[in-house]
Amino acid sequence: MKNLKYTLIACLSLLMMGAYSCGTLEEEPVGLLSPEATYKTPSDVANGINGGYSLLAHENFMGRKLSLSLMLRGDMISIGDATTSSRRIEVDQMSMSANNGMVASFWPMGYQILAAVNYAIEGGESVQADEDQINPVIAEGRFLRAYIHYNFVRLFGEIPYIDFAFADAELAYTLPQTPVDEVYAGIIEDLEYAKMWLPDVALRRARPSKGTAASFLASVYLTIEDWDAAYAEAKYVIDNSGKFMYNLEADYADLYNSSLAGASNEVIFEIDFQGNDAAGNPSSLGGGNAATDYIASVTGPRGDERYETGEGWSVAVPLLDVYDSWDAQDYRRAVSFDTSIIYLGVETPYTDWGSIANNVARPHIAKYFRATGEAGTLAANNSRDSDVDFPVMRYAEVLLIAAEALNEMNAGPNAEAEGYINEVRRRARRELDGDAANDSPVPANVSAGLSQDAFRDVALDERRLELAFEGVRWYDVKRRKLGDIVFAASGREPQNFNPAKDYLFPKYQADVDRNENLYQNDNY
Repeated sequence: MKNLKYTLIACLSLLMMGAYSCGTLEEEPVGLLSPEATYKTPSDVANGINGGYSLLAHENFMGRKLSLSLMLRGDMISIGDATTSSRRIEVDQMSMSANNGMVASFWPMGYQILAAVNYAIEGGESVQADEDQINPVIAEGRFLRAYIHYNFVRLFGEIPYIDFAFADAELAYTLPQTPVDEVYAGIIEDLEYAKMWLPDVALRRARPSKGTAASFLASVYLTIEDWDAAYAEAKYVIDNSGKFMYNLEADYADLYNSSLAGASNEVIFEIDFQGNDAAGNPSSLGGGNAATDYIASVTGPRGDERYETGEGWSVAVPLLDVYDSWDAQDYRRAVSFDTSIIYLGVETPYTDWGSIANNVARPHIAKYFRATGEAGTLAANNSRDSDVDFPVMRYAEVLLIAAEALNEMNAGPNAEAEGYINEVRRRARRELDGDAANDSPVPANVSAGLSQDAFRDVALDERRLELAFEGVRWYDVKRRKLGDIVFAASGREPQNFNPAKDYLFPKYQADVDRNENLYQNDNY
């Protein structure tokens, strides 16, 4: 991520949007070249697309602002430190204003990524090269374009869908917002292209492969309730899991162990963070580095003295009911929760954390902060800028997509649908000694003969536990319209939830003010 060449190319596209100054670069661009003039070879195009991927991990995007927003918006996590920034509290408590500071960071960054990738894609389309050399490179860009649009259409509804490069920055403030179904059509088209041209196995899991594109197609189709297509794409991935090198990790904890070489074969796509590397890139591309993450910091406990990197910040903390209602015999609970720290030299259980300044008496998320500390991998103060990559899509999710889609297709579950959930649960009760007789009885296999509604509840709850604290739950609450249930007075996280407003975030008000064709979402 410190390659000056693709950083420079990313800056060119950002400058087109009028959003960033790249004057800190050693070579300052004096004018904007056309994509055709900038990109001469497939390698040039790859460098430009790499710039887009480096910005994906920016603190203003998945490094903190978007990832934290997704965690807080669901029904499993709430604010711990009550003195934290009001912009975070607004996201958590369904009280977002049109000028919310989280959106004001990740909306512009998302469109800056789109500007970078569109510039590279358009340049790539003019490169004179064999299609088997250039098309896979373009496919990486089209996957990233689909990923940004997929997040934004679920968060904001109608958005400006941008799949072209432009040199006039003012054009960005005249673009109309695009109907949701048209945004999804563009996302699907990009993912289909990516599925056609990407390799079976990517060089690393922070870059997409053919299976990555198919997995996201399954997710997209599940979201728009095209059950047959969701199942078909998920089944394609499952049937080709050997070729794509996908399988469930034997030990759930190893998914978050940054000391292990390379990513797990369960990871289909992840955000790549490099530990303690916050130097060497221009400040306009990420403070010290485009991939400086804060996920471990905002989820770790205040006052913790276990690790040399220092305490966490107790910002995003699981609700006590999430811990209490999760069966202690389910191995995933021990991996997911941090329940004891060293404070003032003494081992201190979570029940006593309320007496620690800016902490709260609830178990914290262990997948990032504790995982970093136990691995002993590189990280800066408070475990920021850690080496723990953020999982976006795992093979377990593909299995659960197939199960949920089958249930809807057939008006009830069949043995295949039950088998996919049981495969995920089998890992959660393993003792890892090779002797099935020692396995925990929890979670048990799915009961046969469930109704369609009952199996749907089982599938959604399995997603809630298996993918806990990985930015998935809010999207499930939204697509299944569960807000009135989970945020009700009797729900897991009682909130003042307004379904006419709170299923969508506010759009970036500065752009709404400037673009007469962009409309703020209702009730903001």
